[in-house]
Amino acid sequence: MVDEAETVFVGIDVGGTNTGAGLVDAKGRLLAMIKKRTETSDGDALVRQLTEMVRELTIRSAEAGWMSAPETGALRAVGVGIPGFLDARRGVVRHAANLRLRDYPLADRLGALLGAPVILDNDVRMYAYGEAAVGEAAGYDHALVVTVGTGLACAVVHRGRLLTGGDLAGEIGHVKVAGNEYACGCGMNGCLETLVSAGGIVRQAKELMRRKPSVLGEWFPEHSEAGRPQGERSMTAEDVAKAADLGDAVAAQVFERTGRALGSALAACVALLGTDLIVIGGGVSRAGERLLSPVRRALAERVHPLHAERVKVTAARWTDEAGVIGSALAAKARGEHTV
Repeated sequence: MVDEAETVFVGIDVGGTNTGAGLVDAKGRLLAMIKKRTETSDGDALVRQLTEMVRELTIRSAEAGWMSAPETGALRAVGVGIPGFLDARRGVVRHAANLRLRDYPLADRLGALLGAPVILDNDVRMYAYGEAAVGEAAGYDHALVVTVGTGLACAVVHRGRLLTGGDLAGEIGHVKVAGNEYACGCGMNGCLETLVSAGGIVRQAKELMRRKPSVLGEWFPEHSEAGRPQGERSMTAEDVAKAADLGDAVAAQVFERTGRALGSALAACVALLGTDLIVIGGGVSRAGERLLSPVRRALAERVHPLHAERVKVTAARWTDEAGVIGSALAAKARGEHTV
């Protein structure tokens, strides 16, 4: 039972694949959470989905005694983290390629249906807020929080506060990588995200297994050199990680390339910011040392030894929950300002 003096807040973490929504108390404790496949057909369909998820949470909250009534209008605020380029002040999604959104007023549309104010920000900043409050970044002066999932982005935490920068800050996934010509959903070619993301890992694995033997060819023969479509489920980054754990050379090469590409990109951030800690979260972080070890090696090769010996690279404490917690805490602190 939550103390009557406390208020619960709703946080939503919209991902390119899945969306999580949760109830969080004033101390950052996650009380309840639900997850659904993200509705990506259009903005209005996504807003309807988010509305239903919030309503489900408020009903649970009222039943548990955390709220006096199940109406969404009783909420003080709802925080939403969403990937892509945003105008956070106006609550508008300027461009989210994986969600098919462009210049969509998500905060206003969702707020109108809920009858409560909606605080919108980039998903990685909300995730970083959660990790800084109750995760691995808590207590560090200078931390960089990176999410690797459907997409790739990062945020900076300075002494427990987010350095938000401009609305387009943190989108390192859309920096071009030399020698990479993969088409990106943002409309450019060669973006880092086409390598360092769940889809990028699968793409690399499919290309390599056509030229080299791999256990992945046995699991997914439609992608091997002589295979034919079998109608089975699609390959995932988790499958590639499992193959790497079994000693598969192709899968190991994919994670080595992916981790080194990420580490190379983060080297400039470490040199610029004097980062103490790099927290890597998102679904792909479940690969653990398969991803983290090549990140560390690439960093060590590209930064001054004093930087290399100081910075720690670790997996996030929360794989999915940090974005929900951070979004809820941002709703709680909606009257406060970061720089």
